[in-house]
Order: sequence, then structure tokens, then C-alpha cells
Amino acid sequence: MQARIRPYRESDEAAVLALWEAAGIGRPWLDLRAEIAEKLGRDRELFLVAEQRDEQDAQDEQDGRDGGLGQTRLVGAVMGAYDGRRGWVYHLAVAQDRRRQGIGRQLMLALEAAMAARGISKVNLQVRADNAAAVGFYERLGYADERLTSLGKWLQSNPRAAEWHASTAPGVSPPQPEAAP
Repeated sequence: MQARIRPYRESDEAAVLALWEAAGIGRPWLDLRAEIAEKLGRDRELFLVAEQRDEQDAQDEQDGRDGGLGQTRLVGAVMGAYDGRRGWVYHLAVAQDRRRQGIGRQLMLALEAAMAARGISKVNLQVRADNAAAVGFYERLGYADERLTSLGKWLQSNPRAAEWHASTAPGVSPPQPEAAP
């Protein structure tokens, strides 16, 4: 069953946050609620969700019966951005029980179409090094490993990030902002 792809609405916040949490997208230093709020102020049309009717309603409709209340459920989300030069993909997630049904592909194709309509010629994304399944997914969509290393630097202190890095890689802490001269 195809999902319906549509722009994010404020009423989707709780469902998107739950979906991201279940997918393991969060990190201790990420404030995903704040990321959503920031996203709504910029490139809002590049924040998409996928929803599906519940299975019984869909079966009833297919069989020609009244589908009842027509309950839908948010089953996927992706956040896109445009930095003025390239498009970026963030936080693609699909509900565990709806994976391998083409929903991630639908979301990505819809996001790519929205970006192309804005004149964006290239899309970038980052995948955690240990997520081989995601790398394979994106490769099947035509993305290629560009053999780049992603580096980051905190411009504002983030103690939660430092704590997490210290617990996962003792002796290695994330770059912190330099003190003002």
C-alpha cells in the first residue's frame, strides 16, 4: 500500500519525534524538538511526512465497503534543507513495521522532486559509519560514497555532546569552541 506524502504540519510533531526516537536518530546533544522549530522557519516545504490509512480501513475500501473513520498514521518523515548551494537530507525514518515497503523511497523521491523544483542540482547526506543498511538504501537510490570525511566543530559549548563522546570514546572529546581572544 502506497503512503501519502505531504508537507509536515505542527500537529505532526509528537508523531515525528516518536518515529525518530524509535529509529534511533537522536543523540544526547540533539534537541530534535528545537530542530523542528528551526526547520519551520526555513525551507519548510522540504520537511515531508508519509502517512498511511490503517490496514483494516484500507482493506475495507479495497473491498468496496465504507472504510470507517479513515484513521491514518504517520509512518515516515524526512527533513530536507538548502544551504544556498546544495540540498541536504536529514533524519529520514520509517516506522519499523512499515519498512521495506517503499515508503523511504517515496519520501526521498518526493524530497528530491521538491529540491529539483527549487533549482537544486545536487543533494548531499551523511550516514553514520556503522549504518550499512542505510548506505545500501541510499546507493540503491543512486547516491554514491564520495570518499569524504565529515568533520564538525561546536561553535557553542554543548556539555551533553562532550559527555556522550567521553562515554563512547574515552580520551576523545568533540571539538569545542575556542575561547574568545
